[in-house]
Amino acid sequence: MFVLQPGQNRSFGPTGPYWRRSLRSPGGGDNLFVASIVAIRPDTGEYVWHYQETPGDQWDYTATNHMILSDLTIGGKKRKVLMQAPKNGFFYVLDRTNGKLISAEPYIKVNWASGIDKKTGRPIMNPEADYSKNGGKTWMAMPGALGAHDWMPMAYNPGTGLVYIPAQELGFPYKADANFKPKTHGINLGVDLGALNLPDDPKIQAAVRATVKGYLIAWDPVTQKEVWRAPHDGAWNGGVLSTSGNLVFQGDGSGKLNAYNAKTGQRLWSYPVQTGVVAPPVTWAKDGKQYVTLVAGWGGAYPLLVGGLSLDARGKKIPNKSRVLTFALGGTAKLPAADVATDMPLDPPAQFANAATIAIGQQAYDRSCVACHGSGAISGGIAPDLRYSGTIADQTAWNSVVIDGVLSDQGMISFKENFTPKEIEAIRAYVIARAQVAAKTK
Repeated sequence: MFVLQPGQNRSFGPTGPYWRRSLRSPGGGDNLFVASIVAIRPDTGEYVWHYQETPGDQWDYTATNHMILSDLTIGGKKRKVLMQAPKNGFFYVLDRTNGKLISAEPYIKVNWASGIDKKTGRPIMNPEADYSKNGGKTWMAMPGALGAHDWMPMAYNPGTGLVYIPAQELGFPYKADANFKPKTHGINLGVDLGALNLPDDPKIQAAVRATVKGYLIAWDPVTQKEVWRAPHDGAWNGGVLSTSGNLVFQGDGSGKLNAYNAKTGQRLWSYPVQTGVVAPPVTWAKDGKQYVTLVAGWGGAYPLLVGGLSLDARGKKIPNKSRVLTFALGGTAKLPAADVATDMPLDPPAQFANAATIAIGQQAYDRSCVACHGSGAISGGIAPDLRYSGTIADQTAWNSVVIDGVLSDQGMISFKENFTPKEIEAIRAYVIARAQVAAKTK
């Protein structure tokens, strides 16, 4: 039997499905197989069972996260189980022979549901979480769209009986986009991503940033309780490796590869890898010597989308230095000296537009540009920070990129099918406004 996860409810084109259920299913319903685990027989493709973790999912609480199979003694019985910590914040233990729920408990802060009904396996929904029916109000969900645990693999150690989860506390302000119409290019979610924009007040930004947290959590799947947690500097951290020597390895977003005691969570070793880490380490052996290898590098939806929230504690962009690093006991190799980060000069041009035009530009930016260039036009360092771009001072240069697509071979396609020339010019005005705000605070 083969177990698979059948998909997410994102759309990167003019057709659905969308995040917002009222768009893809105006009549309601669970949306069969959305945010589900499905078991099939690989030889024939025969359906065996499915379990839907988030019926009618409209928060991007996908079930595409790492799954672990094991045999656990639960209630005095040996059970063949499947374990998963999906984005919705509940740790699930299923009977993998039939897909029936054994247990599910929150492993991080959760407010979209009060629990999972043990008889039906369905979440006990908080009615306020249905942001498509709240009259246009913003619903601050925990976890948010990036989940309590995203794609970074967790690990299970049969010796300790614990699962090690790269978890995060990262809320998301869901607000239905009242003027939503699908666009030809980019994301089509049906939500107003402008709700992600932080106020420019540094004190408010610091307060919001303080709520964003990341942890390595050791979880007992039998008792459904946390055993220990190790805090990180930020929310977006690497996948996990656990070894039979009772070690847990994990890279983090602040640029370290760490080794922990698998039983207690004590950090035993740390190495500065000079870049944020999202991938999991692996271990292997040759000629009787064991190695740990890590694909180091920073990226993903977090630094692309959330802008200023993805910056480090100093307000600096986390570097992306892509390398493959291998470690062993007695290793003597050293990394080259880290690059010295220097602030780029920020000298924005004069504003040419009025407030109404800038507002149009913000709406257009939040509709398509935000997914790569960051909320509030603040880049997390993966895609260019448009506030520093020379093109914002020159309409012809700007149009050559946004309309003519001269940078298509670098991933920046033309958006002339999404917006009118007037709207594209308004986006430029908005970016200039954001650059001017940043220049005043430097």
